[in-house]
Amino acid sequence: MSKTNHPISFEQLARLFTQLKQLEASGLPASQAFDILIQSEDKLKKPLSTMRRQLYAGRPISEAGFRAGIFNETHTMLIQAGETSGRLAEVYGQLANYYTGLSSRVKKIKSRLYFPILVLIIALFMQPLPDLIGSKISGFDYLQLSLGRLIVIGSGVFLLIRLPGILCGFGAEKAWHHLQLRISVVANWLTKRQLNEFFFILAMMLESDIAFAVALPKAVATIKNSSLRASFSPAISALSSGASVADTLAKVPIINATMLQIVSSSEQSGKLASGIMHFTKLEAETIGLQDDALAEWLPRLGYILIASWMAYSILGSQFTTVMPDNI
Repeated sequence: MSKTNHPISFEQLARLFTQLKQLEASGLPASQAFDILIQSEDKLKKPLSTMRRQLYAGRPISEAGFRAGIFNETHTMLIQAGETSGRLAEVYGQLANYYTGLSSRVKKIKSRLYFPILVLIIALFMQPLPDLIGSKISGFDYLQLSLGRLIVIGSGVFLLIRLPGILCGFGAEKAWHHLQLRISVVANWLTKRQLNEFFFILAMMLESDIAFAVALPKAVATIKNSSLRASFSPAISALSSGASVADTLAKVPIINATMLQIVSSSEQSGKLASGIMHFTKLEAETIGLQDDALAEWLPRLGYILIASWMAYSILGSQFTTVMPDNI
């Protein structure tokens, strides 16, 4: 899903939508519900206060949240559909579950990386220490080899994380998205997650009684990768042909036969939205297992790289010391 105007974490969104679901189910008016939220969410107090003012001005929750920078375009669209259909609590619940799962996976990966990062920092400062003690290098050289390397590595990681935003800022968004799909492992990883998010949003809109012809373009617009979005063009063009949902989605090359079969059987049984939603939940479990495996192997890879670097530093220096000068 696209970003909000304010940097709101997945954990905060999960907590916010959970509370909104509970307050909506209790029957409290929206303005009173947000009075309660403002007291319980200190980190979101400013945007929530702005949203409350928008509500007092007579705007609906979807628009008020968007103007306050709490809801992004996708949230606004789904909540607006929930307001229209009277199923707002269900929409909040689905969003709460989505962000709870996402937050849990991100936190698990981050928590597994803390110790390897600590080991790397210790290794950076320990590796040149014997030379400093033996007066082979100066204090300035030691700082260059330890703190200097740490700064270079940290800057490199920071730039790598910010690279997509930097490229998009220079107008190279399409080139970056195309590059993502040129790397097989990255392409499979990315496509699986963005397609599952697309179907989740599509199912939520269908559950809110939005017609498929209206829901499809809106759900496609939430796909982040422009190349993946472009692959849906034949399906969007076919909306006016009167074809079935399954036949329309069959025109999208990145949707596999299993998903098309589920869409077809769900459509024939009259349970299209629930069938798609059930599939996205099963797919989310598979994605969660993959993320668990990533969280398991990333630290191990970090340890291997650190150990290899330390071994090379020690053995490499010894090797050059014992080699004859005339070789």
